[in-house]
Amino acid sequence: MTIESFLLKDKLNLIESSFTDEGWLTIYESAKSGIEDQSLVYCCLVDSKRIITYRKDNDWVIQYGSEGKPTIWGDGGYQTNADEGIEPFLFAKSFNYSDGHESYIDITEEFVLYFKLYERAENKQYRNYYFIDELGEMIEVIKVEPSKIKIRLKYLKEYISIRKIYFSICFDFMRLSKQSLEEMKINIQEKEHSGENYFYNYSIRHLDFIEPWRSQSFIHGKIIINPDETMNKGYLFDYENQEYAAFITGFDKEGNEILQNCKKEKGKDFTLTYFKREVLDKYYNEPNKYEVDGWHVKSKFFILNIDNNVESYIPVFLDELSMLPYKEQLHWKQYNISPRKGISHSYYKTMIEGEWVNHPETVDLFFKYKYEHINKKWEHQYGWKLFRPLSEEEYHIFTSLHLPSSNNVKSFCEQMLSITKIMIDRLNEEEISKHITLEPNDRGISKLNKFIMSKRSELPELILFLRQLWNLRSGLLSHSFSNANKSCLSAIEYFGLTKTNYVETAKTIFVKSIHTLNSLEKIFLNSEMESKDE
Repeated sequence: MTIESFLLKDKLNLIESSFTDEGWLTIYESAKSGIEDQSLVYCCLVDSKRIITYRKDNDWVIQYGSEGKPTIWGDGGYQTNADEGIEPFLFAKSFNYSDGHESYIDITEEFVLYFKLYERAENKQYRNYYFIDELGEMIEVIKVEPSKIKIRLKYLKEYISIRKIYFSICFDFMRLSKQSLEEMKINIQEKEHSGENYFYNYSIRHLDFIEPWRSQSFIHGKIIINPDETMNKGYLFDYENQEYAAFITGFDKEGNEILQNCKKEKGKDFTLTYFKREVLDKYYNEPNKYEVDGWHVKSKFFILNIDNNVESYIPVFLDELSMLPYKEQLHWKQYNISPRKGISHSYYKTMIEGEWVNHPETVDLFFKYKYEHINKKWEHQYGWKLFRPLSEEEYHIFTSLHLPSSNNVKSFCEQMLSITKIMIDRLNEEEISKHITLEPNDRGISKLNKFIMSKRSELPELILFLRQLWNLRSGLLSHSFSNANKSCLSAIEYFGLTKTNYVETAKTIFVKSIHTLNSLEKIFLNSEMESKDE
């Protein structure tokens, strides 16, 4: 053991840091490296009426393993806490039963309930407590291990501030050395250290009654964490002081952009703000968490009304953004753009006039609407679906399908693979085969072609489109068209695909897919349905 270690310099540094490190506070630690190195950190809550006297000495009052909650006195009296004004925060528990033993430490239930903490546990010795925020994100608040417990300081500060109580971290450190103080050239010391928020004794002394140990260093005391007297409401629950991001809503006389916060207030009801379409990529990319349609972005935690029926931008009424948690408002803010003109006809009819329109306007949303509609109509007429339903695990392919928001090859490939799977892979070949004469090598598109011909019709352009979409597949799978095979090169030429027109090509594929659905509907289904040419 070094002299510095014997002098407990590492423990003095802990005391100086108030046991905090990167926002975490150590509230329990038990370490024992043999008789020569022992330490214990524990804690308790102290009432404001008790704090003045509690600061005056190094007495913990609380006892590890005997926290005194509850206490029953010899005369039968019942008391919630053994010492008035002292409240346990941790409870050291130990159980001996017929076939074993178990020890662990519990957290006071009141703190857990205050923040509605969610507990995840491997076992009683290893547990973690999480606060779940407005977006469902899990924020770790307490880490429990057999020999150490840490708590996130800002949550503890809120708790004691709202309750107007104090938090005491109690500590006891001791080390022994086989060297004498003279050999280490250290003087005997017995000193009391005190200040407004700490009180501890630091002792260095001879030891002549425990062989082979000849000297001892010892620190015993506590530090106090004070409540924030200005905090009247927990910041996690202070809705009156909720933050609101500011968004662009117009221009002043000098041509400068006007920013307004999104708080619901009179005069903002029909104020519009606009966003790049890339703002939706986050939601499309996580279809298990979010749902996007022509009029909303939805999750388990919020619903935002949007106009997703304009091809080049997203209009939103300013006060609708107040429904988002502030953190989510900031996501939208980074995609905010200068004002554009108005909203779509569909959004106006639906959200302003309250008249539900038949279908959305943008090509990707209209395709999804048409696809589902024709499949239902087909099943009603024939008793089977033209396109086999996606499995529950695959359904995100459909919900996340959208027109790429930028000229990005990865996004283009992912979305066009999805439309290929939906339009070709999911063709109900089994049912189609029942109505045609099959050749040995007939596959999905060939079967569909024969099915069309069985109705005394021919749609060569439709079949060519589907074949070329299928040919494009190899490039889509590799997210690259630089080493395309012969079939893929044919598809590239057919669609006019270049490195600079991924969005336009995707739009073309959506439009041709809609034409395909319209054509099949015209041939096979009795009642006519509203179609879309682009």
